[in-house]
Amino acid sequence: MQRIICALVMLAIPQFLCADDDDTAKEFKALQGKWKTVSMEVAGNQLPKGDLPPFTVVVGADGKSTGKFGEEEFKFAIKIDPKKSPKTIDNSHETGDQKGKKQFGIYKLEGDKWTVCITGPGSAEADRPKEFTSKGSTNVIFVFEKVKEEKK
Repeated sequence: MQRIICALVMLAIPQFLCADDDDTAKEFKALQGKWKTVSMEVAGNQLPKGDLPPFTVVVGADGKSTGKFGEEEFKFAIKIDPKKSPKTIDNSHETGDQKGKKQFGIYKLEGDKWTVCITGPGSAEADRPKEFTSKGSTNVIFVFEKVKEEKK
């Protein structure tokens, strides 16, 4: 009987692990593509539309991403957990001025709108925001809009 229970447990574990992988893969599929900043909040203050930085992000299906801030381009890897509430996001900078630094945040995805509340580069994981606010912190809230692909 013990062997049967052990066998059932061993068969069930990959299904639980794959369910998490499936959820993450589905979420990355929804995030995949180019996003532009349409709103930004710093230290509890909303930046006026005219003062928004020219910041875009291209997210790959595997989390490999590229950010472009004006003419500066940098690469980073995104790790997400869509099962947490709120959903979590970790950025690991691979190139640029922030190379080797991490950022920890939360996000929500509502259709073609992606809201990310995130720490500054080099912060500790314990500093991860728990709600979508930047007031009283060094967190930044980005609201991105998906860039529609032009048909050729």
